[in-house]
Amino acid sequence: MNQIFAGKFTFNRESEPANANRKNILGIQFENSCRFEVRVMAKKSEKQEKKKLIKRLRNHYKMVILNIDTFEERFSLLLTPMNVLVIGGIGLIAIIAVTFLLLGWTPLRFYLPNYADEIRVKKLAVEASLKADSMEVALAQRDVFIRNMQHVVDGSVGSVNLDTNPGTPLELQPVTYERSDEDSMLREEIENEDLVNLNPKFNRDNESSYLLFPPIKGVVTDRFNPQKDHFGIDIAAPKDEPIKAVDDGTIIIATYTAETGYIIQIQHDNDLLSVYKHNSVLLKKQGTQVRAGEAIAIVGETGEFSTGPHLHFEMWRNGVALNPESFFSFE
Repeated sequence: MNQIFAGKFTFNRESEPANANRKNILGIQFENSCRFEVRVMAKKSEKQEKKKLIKRLRNHYKMVILNIDTFEERFSLLLTPMNVLVIGGIGLIAIIAVTFLLLGWTPLRFYLPNYADEIRVKKLAVEASLKADSMEVALAQRDVFIRNMQHVVDGSVGSVNLDTNPGTPLELQPVTYERSDEDSMLREEIENEDLVNLNPKFNRDNESSYLLFPPIKGVVTDRFNPQKDHFGIDIAAPKDEPIKAVDDGTIIIATYTAETGYIIQIQHDNDLLSVYKHNSVLLKKQGTQVRAGEAIAIVGETGEFSTGPHLHFEMWRNGVALNPESFFSFE
């Protein structure tokens, strides 16, 4: 064994490979330990970053709206990034849902690029199906017609069983007509609404043979009361409504008085006299011949005794005042 002496140290040449192996092992172990420490440090740093991120998301921020002139706080809202993300996500989902509903169940879907084409194709398919069905029916009818014509040409038409007793009398059931309650009510309603009725017993006074025309339609505000010297009725009607003659006659008075305003009187047959008071305008002059239903004046509120737009209407016969509501339905 060769030995080398250098001062106080002694080296053995044969032990050099063992020392080198030991150094390699120690180096590997040191490297592995360094890698482990680096991994541990990396994990720790990742955890710290996550904690920082969570902490940032939970940090509270205050959004304030100020008046730039007075610096007065108008509105403030306390928020966190987490709340903003949640609210933004919910809003985005709501917008998507509303858009889906609008495009799926409203006419807006027809503006989609491919949807209109699909609808058009379906419509054409339905029309084609209907035409095909119609053609099939027409072909079947034609086949039946051709087959019947062939039977006629060949003389193979079967015998037809005709009625052997054409003179048998028919049993006719008598037709009875009974007016129902609903029909009677309808007739009465139509007669009340009709201005010139065809029923000879309706809207006719006892001694005359003609029909009377209501002067105006409205609401009766003051009824016939001779005991209080009210010899007519007051009919409230819209202003500027035309007033019509109740029957054919001659205008004998068309003038103005301070108490009753513009007044017009018409002399009819059978000594019947009709009077119209508080008019705003007279459309006819004294001595004019008028027909039943012809406009003679306009509703107004002239005169001292007038309290609003209305017609004071009177009917007289032989100097006796008649109740107009016995002849007309003004409503």
